[in-house]
Amino acid sequence: MRARRDAAELPLLIKLLQHCEFQKKLGFCEFLFARALAERGISWVRTAAGIRWKLDLRNATHRWIVYGKYEGAPFLDWAKTYLRHDAVILDSGANIGQMLLYLAQWVPEGRVLAIEPGAHQADWLRECLNENARLPVELIRVGLGADSADAFLQESGEADRHGSWNKVSTSEGEPIRIVRLDDLLRQHGIKTVDLWKLDVEGFEIPALQGAEEYLLTKQIRALYVELRGENGRNIREHLEQRGYDCFLFRSNGQIFKSGKLPEDTNGLFLPRAAF
Repeated sequence: MRARRDAAELPLLIKLLQHCEFQKKLGFCEFLFARALAERGISWVRTAAGIRWKLDLRNATHRWIVYGKYEGAPFLDWAKTYLRHDAVILDSGANIGQMLLYLAQWVPEGRVLAIEPGAHQADWLRECLNENARLPVELIRVGLGADSADAFLQESGEADRHGSWNKVSTSEGEPIRIVRLDDLLRQHGIKTVDLWKLDVEGFEIPALQGAEEYLLTKQIRALYVELRGENGRNIREHLEQRGYDCFLFRSNGQIFKSGKLPEDTNGLFLPRAAF
């Protein structure tokens, strides 16, 4: 289905709700608007972030981008306050730009490296970036790992829910290139990363292992990482051993330390001496 370049007109109530934040907002909007939006298929839409983006409105998580801040407001509110205009951001697992379309607007004099190895997602993101050329984003079509290597990317999960639960494989799927983050940052002349958003569907530990030099020297100033189940606990242990403390977000956007991780959450990691 061909995308329309002109932005689809949204119902007035959605436009009003885009500027409001309240608990369970995404679920509330989904209940009210999912069916009507899904009928529009692939469309260019003015998102809650204030810019036009191509979305498949049959996909629930794409619709979230219309309603408000993807995955909720606390982290994005924190990031908007924390990031300088010239900050360097690394978005690994950039997908179609769900988080990037906010973060990139807040660093007009900075740099955003959008790392996405999946061809379908990277092509989609490239098209959106072409329509928003002022965003300081460089798309890099690789995966991150402990060593440079050739690998494969398998797409799994239900297509109408997420669209890119991609997992790295050694034998099946789309051929991709894996690189070490330490090497990638040096190649791009980057000495310090202000924020690394890491969401690579279970491959976080290898990605962190490839960033050992930058982590040990605290040249990565903050990490926002998906923490799920046993993998999440391993990530927390790995980063705490390298001098980063884990913080969770309260609904009001404040961060706090927690002795125990929920089974499914996202964590903010800051160098121990910085907080």
